[in-house]
Amino acid sequence: SMIGDSAFHLCTSLTGISLPESVTAINECAFQYCTTLSSIFLPEGVTEIGDYAFQYCNALSGISLPANLTSIGSNAFNTCNGLTSITLPPGLTTIEECTFSNCSALGSVTLPASLTTIKQCAFINCSALIGISFPASLTTIEYQAFRYCSTLSTITLPASLTSLGAEAFYGCERLSEVYV
Repeated sequence: SMIGDSAFHLCTSLTGISLPESVTAINECAFQYCTTLSSIFLPEGVTEIGDYAFQYCNALSGISLPANLTSIGSNAFNTCNGLTSITLPPGLTTIEECTFSNCSALGSVTLPASLTTIKQCAFINCSALIGISFPASLTTIEYQAFRYCSTLSTITLPASLTSLGAEAFYGCERLSEVYV
């Protein structure tokens, strides 16, 4: 079963939800603008989170992503200003456009070994992001992926990287060391 498009869109008083084990997909805009949503339980059967699913869930400080999750849509967590850390699941190969953009408190991101692509603006304006460790499988970092991550200080680009987009690290004022 699934949580349908915009199912809880603009439910601004919703603070928590526990989804049943039967849920396998959270569709587009399902919890968008649930500004007081601070906790959500995602069952292990969830394999897909749609575009804009949790956009503007400002009170969401953390979320445990199921190990079976293979797809997170564009803008899924855009402007989740309370989100402080995220560990992406092992089967994820792509971080879509603007997935974590404008998450101003996001200081810690753990990328899976399976990751090959970070799409444009994926982490733009994540001003609390101090460091990130790229997996050996990563081949592509697109346009403005880490633009204005102003506290990012050190990065090591993997040997597998074949494409580094324009302005990928533009405005990373504290970036003092880059290892290739």
